[in-house]
Parts: sequence; structure tokens; C-alpha cells
Amino acid sequence: MDKQPILQVQSLCQHFGRVKAVEDVSFDIYPGEVFGLVGESGCGKTTTGRSVIGLYHPTAGRIFFRGRQIGGPEQKFRHRAGRTPKIQMIFQDPMASLDPRMTVREIVAEGLVVNGLRNKEEIDRRVYRVLDLVGLTREQAGRYPHEFSGGQRQRIGIARAIVMEPELLIADEPISALDVSIQAQVINLLADLRQQLGLTILFVAHDLSVVKYFCDRIGVMRMGKLVEVASSEELFQNPLHPYTRALLSAIPLPDPRAEKNRRRLIYTPGSEEDAPLLQAQPGHWVRL
Repeated sequence: MDKQPILQVQSLCQHFGRVKAVEDVSFDIYPGEVFGLVGESGCGKTTTGRSVIGLYHPTAGRIFFRGRQIGGPEQKFRHRAGRTPKIQMIFQDPMASLDPRMTVREIVAEGLVVNGLRNKEEIDRRVYRVLDLVGLTREQAGRYPHEFSGGQRQRIGIARAIVMEPELLIADEPISALDVSIQAQVINLLADLRQQLGLTILFVAHDLSVVKYFCDRIGVMRMGKLVEVASSEELFQNPLHPYTRALLSAIPLPDPRAEKNRRRLIYTPGSEEDAPLLQAQPGHWVRL
């Protein structure tokens, strides 16, 4: 793994009035890895991803991409400050994130046009290439979002992101709005694209079973703060924070007899809520 991180998030804070959605969050992501952000609804994981890509202007802290600052409160009024097509996002709801009045070709090509590409043949070549990569056909390029299933619409969203040839992909719960039968297909597609295109992925999710399978390292968030960061294997084998242990205990088991006897832990906040994030052992950080 490259020793220099592709993304550095330093002391990120994102406040909306009195609501502290994200508070003092720091982590690095290295080239080629999948870094998962997990936690219950409202913990700030999606807000973190949106702050990284510039949809929100951070209240405090700094965000660096390839060593160049792309986010921070001092850049609030510099509209294009730090924005880069090398970071793209896949949104949670594929229908809400696609313009119903645009064809698939127009949706996928929009980023190319916004960034100055005008050659129709080149646009078509790139659009058809990524449609093929995500499992769609060029014949479907003239259709509209409502003509597709949920899984196909998410493939359109993925195509829209990768057509820009990004280095970092932010996947904001990309399977939570899909049927269970389709979720594995989309995860496998992302895994294939990661290998084929050399993608680095920030994967936001609440399904710990998926995160364990797909992510190299995992950051656990609660109430806007990171409470634990470790490799996927280490986190599942040796969770240190009581909130992480409570989350893991809530994962359903496939064996009905084991599931019947599963003991779910209840997390009760304590003094660790205000503790700093410290390294308990190499690569394993926790608030205790």
C-alpha cells in the first residue's frame, strides 16, 4: 500500500446551526483501499462524505486530496476551490439522484460536458464504454430513468461517476435502497470496478456484514465522532470500544439456532464519549 494517503481528513467539523453533525473527525485513506464509515442513522457518516466532495462547506478542519487542500472553512466562498473531477460520488437513492427529464446518455455525459468536452464522438465513446463496464447496453442510452429497475438505476449512477475517471469514489450507502437480491450484484460490480480501474473508495454504510466483506479498514462513528478505526479483520476480531461491540452484537446470524441464542449488547454512553482518539495498537485507534 502507498505510504502517502490519497485523502486526508483533519479535525473535520460540520455544524448546522446548533446541530454538530460531525465533530473533530480525522482519518486517512490510502490509494487502492476501501475505507468504510459505519454507524447508526444520523451519526454523521453521510455528512462526512458530502463534506469531502464539497457539497457542504466544513465549519472547521481541513481536507486534502493528493496533498492539496480541497476543503476548509476558509474556502467557503471560493466556489470552485478544491473541486476536482478526480473525486466522484454515488448517492443512496438512485431515483432521486437522476434527473427524470434526461436520458441515460445525457446523465452519464453531463460531467464530461461540464468539464469542457464538446466532441460528440468522444463523448459517445466514453459513455458507451462505461455503460458496458456497469452491465448496461448502448441501446439503453436513449431511455429515461423511470424505464429502469432500482438496480439498473444505481448502475447508471455508478456509470455517471466513473465516466470522469476518478481516483476516489465516495459511495454513500449505494445498496441500502435496493432489494436484497440486487445488493450483492452492485457490491460485486463495485469490487470489479475497483480492480479494473484502480479505484480508491470511501464506502458509507450501516450494514456491517457488507462492510466486513468489502472494506479493508473501517471507521465507526457515533454522534458525529469517530470512536474506533481499525482494519476490517482486526475490528471484527478485537473490537475495543463498547459501542463497536454493541454494533457487532446486533448482526443477525444465518444459523437459526445460533440466532435464537444471540446475546445483543446495549451500549450505555460513559466517560469514553469525551476521550481523545488514541492508538491502542498499531493501526487500531479508539476512544477509551
